[in-house]
Amino acid sequence: MVSSQLSKNIPSLLVAGIIAALLAGCATTFIPISWGMRDKVLRISQQDEVLKILFHRYDPERNTLRVDGASFDIVEMPHKDWRFEGAYRREYKLIYRNLDIIPADGDLRNILAHEMAHHIWANFLTKEQKKGWCQHLQENPSRWQALVRSVYADAGTYDDEDFAYTVEFPRKVDVEELARLAIITEDEMRRWVKANATSEPLESRVVKVSGSWQ
Repeated sequence: MVSSQLSKNIPSLLVAGIIAALLAGCATTFIPISWGMRDKVLRISQQDEVLKILFHRYDPERNTLRVDGASFDIVEMPHKDWRFEGAYRREYKLIYRNLDIIPADGDLRNILAHEMAHHIWANFLTKEQKKGWCQHLQENPSRWQALVRSVYADAGTYDDEDFAYTVEFPRKVDVEELARLAIITEDEMRRWVKANATSEPLESRVVKVSGSWQ
């Protein structure tokens, strides 16, 4: 999703995992994430503990995973040197994936986590919760913030991208803050921490990403 400061007329990519790759000026096509792999997408959303928490709380009917949305093309990406694997369309409340990519299960899980975070940020968080989250990252900076600022020239995208990356690759302190701000419950926090104790990936790990437009 896009920060509230961003004009509604400007498409904004929301990133989840990035693979370095030069784009040669061709349009990038995004299709609903469930096209051609609905069973796999639903299975992962129901089996991964973090996704179970997010979907149960914010999209129990899995409407963001429906297959009835139209595809769309983006000619000019926010950064010419990155390929974006996923997308979220705020007006449709639908998660998309890059047509040229068939993600492995782990990558698909990360796309879902990242784009669900955009869905939550745009549709459910109050101004107070967003302000509290931004304050949390000011006091506990994440290395993902530097990546966001290197990809996007428009500062209006920073807050929701920061949130999405942190949900995708959280530290324990981030999960605790999600509970403190009542974005998840205390029980969900304990389940999340137990399921994902490693939080942020190691520096040597290859990072892959997703995205979204408004």
